[in-house]
Order: sequence, then C-alpha cells, then structure tokens
Amino acid sequence: MTELNRQAARIERATLGMGCFWGPDSRFGQLPGVIRTRVGYAGGTTTDPTYRTIGDHTETLEIEFDPEILSYEEILTVFWQNHDAAKDRFYKERQYISLLLYHSEEQKRIAYQIKTEQEQISGKEIQTEFQPYTVFYCAEHRHQKYFLKRFSKAMDSLLPLFPSDKAFVDSTIAARLNGFVREFGTLKDIRAEIHHWGLDPDNEHVLKELLENIKW
Repeated sequence: MTELNRQAARIERATLGMGCFWGPDSRFGQLPGVIRTRVGYAGGTTTDPTYRTIGDHTETLEIEFDPEILSYEEILTVFWQNHDAAKDRFYKERQYISLLLYHSEEQKRIAYQIKTEQEQISGKEIQTEFQPYTVFYCAEHRHQKYFLKRFSKAMDSLLPLFPSDKAFVDSTIAARLNGFVREFGTLKDIRAEIHHWGLDPDNEHVLKELLENIKW
C-alpha cells in the first residue's frame, strides 16, 4: 500500500504525560483528527532512556493531529479531564508525573488558558509540569499500540498491510483500532471516518474491507 494514513494539509504535535502511557495512547488514538500516536520518554536529561533505565524522564504520548479537525484546546481538555493532575506526589517519582511539553509559545499560551479553565471547573489546583519540548525518545516496540497487539488475530490481518512495524505503529488505522479495543469509539465510526481521510480509492477500499472482515 502506498498511503494508509489520514491526509492533512498541516500537521501539529502535542506531547503529554499523564501516567502510564498505554491508556492515553488508546484514548487519544480514537479521536477524529488524530493522524498518529507514539509512546515514549521525554522531559528529562538522560540520554537514550529505555523502560528499564528511564532515568529522569516521564512516560509520554506524542500525538500528530490535523488542527483543522481537532484543536489543541480540545486535546488539552481531554488531557486534563482524564487524569488526576491535582496530585502533588506521583508514583515512581518522575516516571508517571503529569507533564505538558509545549512545541511553541502559542501552545504554551493555550495550555495556561485551558489549565485555568479546568481549575475553575474542578476547584482544584493543577500540578502539571510545563516544559518546552526538546526531545522525544520512542519507547520499545512492545509498548507501541500495546492493547491492540494483544489481539493476535487482528494483528495477523493488519501487519501485512505495512512494510515495517514502525509503519504500522505510525498508521492512523492502528491508532483508531487501539482505541476501539479499549471501547473508545466503534468500528462503524471508523468506517464512516475513513471516507474523509483523503486516501485513493484502492487504499480506502482496503481499509474498509479490513474492518468488515477483521477477526478478534
């Protein structure tokens, strides 16, 4: 296949930490406008961290999204409404802290605005750590699309569509299905959305046929 990802004239990134990265990967992956997701490590100073030697980094999710479909404000609303960012202590030190890495001064401005709104709604002071984005280290393959990879029959149908595991991990369809298996969204929703991804007719047909026949 030549291209199985949602097409966009402009792509922006959001990088967030909100505890263990498996859950956020599935939650954000199902949102229309999200093009791809990756889990990894960021926010620290250790070079080339791994899950076992994470150093001072935090488990994070990196989201690439189409701002014409999904706004940064909407992403941050989902972010703060789906983890407890009012904690002043976090399990395992920095590994699971609430972390926001902004990619521009505009993202920083928006983040503080949404933070204030969420504090007014919850009545709690948000303790999320803010940092300018510097580097993101992708986590090991076993952590990428973790919940989807637990469905071996589905993986047998999906993997032949991609030239590499990285291409699979970075695909829009993997992000959506990783959300679906955690009961975020439905296959019907995904089928309807594919028509708007900007794919050529052959690739659109391939994905729709996949969704009709995939076994779990």
